[in-house]
Amino acid sequence: MKDVVITADSTCDLPSSIIEKYNIIITPLYVVLGDKSYRDSIDVFPEDIYRYVAKTGVLPKTSAVTLGYYSELFKKLTSQGKAVVHIGLSSAISSSYQNACICAEEYDDVYCVDSKSLCTGMGLLVLKACDFRDKGFDAKKIYNRVCTIVPKVHTTFVLDNLEYLHKGGRCSSVARFGANILGIKPSIAVDPSTGTLDVAKKYRGKIEAVYKQYINDSLRDVENIDPSRIVIANSGDVSPDIIAYAKEVIKSKNVFEEVIEAKAGCTISAHCGPKTFAIFYINK
Repeated sequence: MKDVVITADSTCDLPSSIIEKYNIIITPLYVVLGDKSYRDSIDVFPEDIYRYVAKTGVLPKTSAVTLGYYSELFKKLTSQGKAVVHIGLSSAISSSYQNACICAEEYDDVYCVDSKSLCTGMGLLVLKACDFRDKGFDAKKIYNRVCTIVPKVHTTFVLDNLEYLHKGGRCSSVARFGANILGIKPSIAVDPSTGTLDVAKKYRGKIEAVYKQYINDSLRDVENIDPSRIVIANSGDVSPDIIAYAKEVIKSKNVFEEVIEAKAGCTISAHCGPKTFAIFYINK
């Protein structure tokens, strides 16, 4: 049986320590600032994006992983006698997944999963693929198993404001809702059947109180959550007190085997902005 390599778009936003631990190969999306293009979390970081927006008032553009990048990577890995399972950013958000599929058609042992998710919600699928690989499953079986988990990923996040998401035009319902945002902090959910974004809940009040309410709402039905992993993620500028509060609430549930703290990469930050906070997990 061929060795299996797990690859994933940079939007999985997994910490570098985890990427190294599980030998995950990351395929970077691109962030365009002015007339220059940078590789997500390699040449550019969220702080660079926030400075650019503050200076110019213009939202950066992002672009998919190129056909050429996928083609070169898949060719290299398969020529080494390896099989590949690739997990891509939601096809409803980016053309990266479609690009990967086009390149995968040239090979019998390259399988592409549409995560229908983003950020570390997508990252949880990547880690599941690694778990299956480490159990000795072949690439096709890993692909099939991960695909069955895709609809179970719980991907929500709460925004401090709608400026970035509204300007980016990534969520039509948010755009319609944008005219009446005064005093409202929206929680956005990814529909696991389509990979599209929608407003899940509208919170009111100061952002610190909203974070805490969101954390408790997210963990209300803990008995229905896969206990193997849970992720606390943010896009920067979220108070350490809120991170600590989330950890304490999770710890109090006494069910989770691993708690991962992650930071959103450039592609996600470019569309959500700073002070975005998320709890990601997989439902049973």
